[in-house]
Amino acid sequence: MNFNVYCCDGQYLIIDVGITFGDDSTPPGIDVICPDISALRSVRDQIIGIVITHAHEDHVGALHYLWNKLKAPVYCTPFTASVARRKIGEAGLLDQVPLHEVLPGSRLELGCFKLEWVTLTHSIPEPNALVIQAAGRTVFHTGDWKLDPHPIEGEHYDDRRLMALGESGIEFVVGDSTNATIEGWSGSEAECRKALLEVISGQPNRVAVTCFSSNTARLASLGEIARETGRRITVLGRSLFNYLQTAKANGYLKTFPDLVPTEDLDYLPRSEQLILATGSQGEPRAAMARLAKGEHQDLYLEPDDTVVFSSKVIPGNEKKLYRLYDLLSRKKVNVVTEQDAPIHVSGHPCRDELRWMYRALRPACVIPVHGEERHMAAHADLVTDMGLGSARVVNGDVSHLSDSGATLIATVQTGRLGLSGSSLVPLNDRALSERSALADGGLVTLTVVLDKKARLATEPQVQFVGVPSGDIDPETLTGDLKYAIEDILAEQNSRTLQADDALRNALQREVGSLVRQWLGVKPKQLVNIIRL
Repeated sequence: MNFNVYCCDGQYLIIDVGITFGDDSTPPGIDVICPDISALRSVRDQIIGIVITHAHEDHVGALHYLWNKLKAPVYCTPFTASVARRKIGEAGLLDQVPLHEVLPGSRLELGCFKLEWVTLTHSIPEPNALVIQAAGRTVFHTGDWKLDPHPIEGEHYDDRRLMALGESGIEFVVGDSTNATIEGWSGSEAECRKALLEVISGQPNRVAVTCFSSNTARLASLGEIARETGRRITVLGRSLFNYLQTAKANGYLKTFPDLVPTEDLDYLPRSEQLILATGSQGEPRAAMARLAKGEHQDLYLEPDDTVVFSSKVIPGNEKKLYRLYDLLSRKKVNVVTEQDAPIHVSGHPCRDELRWMYRALRPACVIPVHGEERHMAAHADLVTDMGLGSARVVNGDVSHLSDSGATLIATVQTGRLGLSGSSLVPLNDRALSERSALADGGLVTLTVVLDKKARLATEPQVQFVGVPSGDIDPETLTGDLKYAIEDILAEQNSRTLQADDALRNALQREVGSLVRQWLGVKPKQLVNIIRL
């Protein structure tokens, strides 16, 4: 996720407010993760604006979750504004958030900051870099970008403007590192379109394609391919439909064909069906996962249908996707991925694109961001090989930009907040740790009722939740644990028996040890003590 802060003369400018998504390492039930911005709490009144570079979730997705903590006007281009407007509208903030549309190429002054939007190419309409000038410094903040000579949808990157900026003097680049380990160029959407046409035109039956919902250029290609191959398009999945409608409302996808409603699919031969479905990363609730499981309410995939994954595998999603491939294969559905054909191109710059950009801009110092550690390290090495300066940063670093480069002067609190229901909770919160413990070992609840002399007034009540009993009969297990609890109570001294906390701790320790000994797992224990 992306959340960048620039400060000058006591004024703060925020660039991008993004989310990331939960994976196997996050607590159960946490699907959305936002940045912890508590470091800005004391300067909230000094935030003069929020600029969103483009409409991907890792750049705009946290806006409606965090705006109440920021309460600053938002600036972005029209397509991005449409996506942001939908999000803040769903959150009931439409009348509260000052959302200003800025045309690509525009210039704007916000307090002590002079901003210029510079058109680049990416996998979504209207991706912009920002030229930020303040206090005599000039920073080129790239956002997400690539150099696509044939972008299919949207404007070409402005190479003349990039060259002119290099002539005028760019001191610092804060730059995308995502593909800094990959030599060459990222490839063009036009090349991807040719590969998709070849794959789809060779299929005799139904074809279902899944890609990133926001990839408008890919959607444009699939619309043309449907027309060329005599197929009709049906869309499955809300996010895909929303991005499609947003793109059309902003003047993109002008020739995209009319959609076939799902209820009309039964009247359409399989050979004429092209299904666009969400779930390119194996998301369990997305349309593709439900198709693979045979659980989608509107469509059932049949043997010799074909599913095309026109996307890369994001690190961390491998297991989910491999399970999805297996489910489809069991249904005798053909699966095509980027390993089988060049049906996906990245939206981020590879090493030759980075070299081109730095030859054009000629910065004094590059600050690699937006990538894993190995990506940023490779980016820094490339910059050094070109004879340019570089500065490494990690989350929370505060760097002073000056004539001598980027100097680390402080660190601030940072971290991750998981969305639990409608609340943002630190991922290290005790409640989330307990949730993970429950997922690992289940729960055993124990209720003991004691009389005034701290003797059992009735037999202990025991209940197991989510604890497999294995070869042991559940009733036998419960009965044995009740007898064991009576023995544990009999062994306690009078001081422990009279103190609820001490008695609770003793019961939790002993019960947990016994269950682990019997079953090989240690569930979370919940002990209720009732005194008459």
